[in-house]
Amino acid sequence: MRMAVVGAGIVGLATGAGFADLGHSVQCVDIDTGKIAQLSRGIIPYHEPGLEAVVVRNVSAGRLTFGHEPSRVLQEAELVFLTVGTPSGDTGEMSLAALWSVIDRFEAWSASETRRIIVIKSTVPVGTAERAEARLRNRLPEHCLVDVVSIPEFMREGCAVRDFFEPTRIVIGSANSEATEKLTQLHQRLPGPIVATDRRSAELAKLAANACLAVKISFANEIAALAEQTGADYPSVAHSMGLDPRIGPHFLSAGLGFGGSCLPKDARALVRMADEAGAPQTLVEAAVRANAMLPLRMVRKLEAALSDPARRKVTLLGLAFKPGTDDMREAPSLRLIAELNRRHPGITITAYDPEANAVARKLLPSTVTVCDSAEEALNGADAAIVVTEWREFRQIKADDFKNWMNRPIIMDGRNALDAAALNAQGVVCIGVGRLPVVPKDSARKTSEAVPKV
Repeated sequence: MRMAVVGAGIVGLATGAGFADLGHSVQCVDIDTGKIAQLSRGIIPYHEPGLEAVVVRNVSAGRLTFGHEPSRVLQEAELVFLTVGTPSGDTGEMSLAALWSVIDRFEAWSASETRRIIVIKSTVPVGTAERAEARLRNRLPEHCLVDVVSIPEFMREGCAVRDFFEPTRIVIGSANSEATEKLTQLHQRLPGPIVATDRRSAELAKLAANACLAVKISFANEIAALAEQTGADYPSVAHSMGLDPRIGPHFLSAGLGFGGSCLPKDARALVRMADEAGAPQTLVEAAVRANAMLPLRMVRKLEAALSDPARRKVTLLGLAFKPGTDDMREAPSLRLIAELNRRHPGITITAYDPEANAVARKLLPSTVTVCDSAEEALNGADAAIVVTEWREFRQIKADDFKNWMNRPIIMDGRNALDAAALNAQGVVCIGVGRLPVVPKDSARKTSEAVPKV
């Protein structure tokens, strides 16, 4: 099948390269000419494991090509996927400017050509597919028959290639049975179950899924805070909860909360849309508020362990919103840095991330020194905060922390490190949702839970 993908971000590129790998002829289009130039040279402009190999393989085979003008894609492609960004602000309102820009640029195709299908994979408010179809039909000639379908993407950054080839489910929201059948056949080579439904239900399914995950993560962090105050061990509590098949073990880890381009945006959008529809989502709204408080909670824990932080050097280990990506959109590290600078003007902050350093140097204030290694970032630090649970940080030994740092105090914001082993070797490691075990040679008094230095 001849198809096109408009929007060459991670989702669009993984979708286009994936279908090309299944034998289809695919053109990936993006108005960012610089990005298209890089892709045409085989350069992937972001970190996504496995994606480069799939792209290069299919470019070499002639099944995957790139372009920067979306207006003519319907003249050549039978099927077009829209994977453009739909960002939202603090109020939750999604911006569909990029989507409407593409829709309005599509040019008519020959009367002899077949009916076209446009698939919206971008996360959008409920009713967007219907509006897009009406917009196209009002503008295009009568012979240009088109169906707009919703197939929301459920890809995870860092796992996009795997999620394309091994989807947990494929939701097809359509008002036309022929379009549903064609898209069902297209996806049958993929192993995930196919759910055929209407367009509005498909659109809401995506928003509801991410809002549910946001609620679960915020619940985990609220219980972790309670565990700290009551002397319980949250990892043990989470393990116990996760054994219940009605709950499951996923998304119960406590830490610095959720970030990225999906969960925060989609949760806010659902709250905004629900308010406008007269069905307030108070639970999701509370989850968003709880998530926003987590960086402040971590700063207060740092303040309990370190006297006069404004005169100290603090290192952030990890900047991306999660491991496996260089994406820093709405990353907890950004809120954490802002909170540290707000509460402690003059604090020295260094940071290191195995993949996000280049992105960080463009985003972070000049007061933050982005280093090229964990050792460089930790050198002379009075405390460190594990922000992203990269495997590399788990390999840092206790002696390394003690030799590199001025004071080996680690705030493990992801419970990624072996706190018991580090504490036993003279490193203060304070996790989330558990009482710290202070090394004997670090505590000034046996009554002190956390040494303040």
